[in-house]
Amino acid sequence: MSQDRPLHESVEGLSVSPMGPVYPSPESWLDQVLYFLLPDRFSDGDEHHRPLFNPLRPEDHRHPDLGKWRESGRRFVGGRIRGITTKLDYLKELGVTTLWVGPVWKQRADLDTYHGYGIQNFLMVDPRFGSLEDLQEMVRQAHQRGMYVLLDVIYNHTGNNWYYLLDDEHRTTAPYREEPAYPFGGWRSGEDGAPIDSIKTWEDGVWPREFQNPDWYTRAGTIGNWDAPGRELDPDAEFRRGDFGDLKNLNLADDAVVDALVRCYQYWLAVTDCDGFRIDTVKHVPHEVSARFCHGIRDYARQIGKENFLLLGEVTGSPAIVRAYVDPEGANLDAALDIESAPRRLSDMVKGFGSSEEFFNHFGGRDDMGPLRKAGIHHVSILDDHDMVWRDGKHRFIWANGGADGWGQLAHSVGVQLGTPGIPCIYYGTEQAFDGSESSHDEESEPRGEDGRIPFADRYVRECMFGGEFGAFQTRGCHFFNREHPVYRRINTIAHIRTRNDAIGQALRRGELYVREVRHDGEEEYTPYHIGGVVAWSRLSPEAAVVCVFNSHGLESRVAEVTVDKDAFGDSGRAWVHYRGDWSDEWLRSPPRDQTIEAVRHESGRVTVKLELPPSGMAILSSIPPD
Repeated sequence: MSQDRPLHESVEGLSVSPMGPVYPSPESWLDQVLYFLLPDRFSDGDEHHRPLFNPLRPEDHRHPDLGKWRESGRRFVGGRIRGITTKLDYLKELGVTTLWVGPVWKQRADLDTYHGYGIQNFLMVDPRFGSLEDLQEMVRQAHQRGMYVLLDVIYNHTGNNWYYLLDDEHRTTAPYREEPAYPFGGWRSGEDGAPIDSIKTWEDGVWPREFQNPDWYTRAGTIGNWDAPGRELDPDAEFRRGDFGDLKNLNLADDAVVDALVRCYQYWLAVTDCDGFRIDTVKHVPHEVSARFCHGIRDYARQIGKENFLLLGEVTGSPAIVRAYVDPEGANLDAALDIESAPRRLSDMVKGFGSSEEFFNHFGGRDDMGPLRKAGIHHVSILDDHDMVWRDGKHRFIWANGGADGWGQLAHSVGVQLGTPGIPCIYYGTEQAFDGSESSHDEESEPRGEDGRIPFADRYVRECMFGGEFGAFQTRGCHFFNREHPVYRRINTIAHIRTRNDAIGQALRRGELYVREVRHDGEEEYTPYHIGGVVAWSRLSPEAAVVCVFNSHGLESRVAEVTVDKDAFGDSGRAWVHYRGDWSDEWLRSPPRDQTIEAVRHESGRVTVKLELPPSGMAILSSIPPD
């Protein structure tokens, strides 16, 4: 059955019965490695017709018209759900166990909301991405490979589906005001985007039918104040009642609206057999509404046999706000994306710009999220993503990298994610060293807006991976699914250590975190924290100790003695080496099982191992040999 037209017009009578036996949830999401992709930018499934990009010869496929390249980044470029399905083996080999798939829901035909966050029909897959059957097959194929799928859902707002009426003019946006609600100015036509009085086609206005009620929207205008000090949890704060730009805010104070949204997403859970939801813009949803939505989804998931359906939220703002939505004792989100200060701390430490103390302290009591980070299960660690809200400007981690081994530094930044508490998430293209940046923008042809910002700057960190007009590195006509890329190969090796089903993998995922004291050559004292030096930490479990060692100096090699657990390493007198970033490709593909280094017991009782690491180099050691 093709889904060129909706299967359902209304939430009323919508069946939410599973299509068959459900795929069981994982025992723990701590065992997973996530990979986030945007369907429009990832794959169209036709890469076999195109050459593979050669990172040593980037000019071979340079787009001949950079103006057209920039412009295409604002539009749909042709990625498809079936393309994702064709790349499941590529992702599984990388070490990915769970896909986080950006929104696939029906967008407006007359607008280029390629990102998927401007929903026009809550009960339909966008035909530009594919069909319901494509989505079901993608999930089914992932499950056959032992992988899980998170679908990206939105219930804070809809697309730009209707107009305000201001001074007898139809406008898509309005200045924010608390009350009264602005007059409703008509629906948006699916043909030319013009205002119309009534919805006559599937492309007009919004679907399902229940959402065609103007009172289901706050009609308060666009958010101007994105924070409200002292009112962080106030359901009537501006950032909770206003529109997200021209994306229209839903009136979540109305129980009928929330009930309809819960029913829509219960439907998607039932018909796709997905394993969790990543929930967009949770900060903009009142805390009580988030709890109600999560309860409705979680309770239904358990009823049909998904005992650990993940509810992962995007909660921007202070750690106190995030902590209010992630409550291990309450019925709200299971976990949050750690997207505020944590990625900056990670980036600064890895690049040698900041102290490792700041990074490791955020697993403790530095802020309200500290205890949850230490537990690991309640936060997803992020390096890059599609918004980069925490970075000054829209830039990927490796952009303008001046290190001696930028690829190694990028791979090992992911290695730090994989070796510290939390559920690690890789942003698509990271494994191919995508370096997208708003610095690619041409202000002469496309000036900054009245707010001083580059228009649609997000596009530059949402590059096309399959060979479309907006290819990474300003290319077109080539794809980037290179399993031999040095970053891919190193992430692959480290990820497979983390996901191993043995004591070493268990320790790396669940072990207690301890920062280790280090003494560099020429130094007298052992100290735990460094800027631009060797940083080391252990993950300890009753069965094994795993030590991760990283040189945060991007230009120079470092030799250092690393303190290790004396009970775990002292008796054997050696440590087994599971990974070094400077291994040959052959060893990275098939790591040796007999590599060891000496563990020396000093008169003081301290036990150390001595390593030399190249710039941005990394090593992973353990107290026991591999099984």
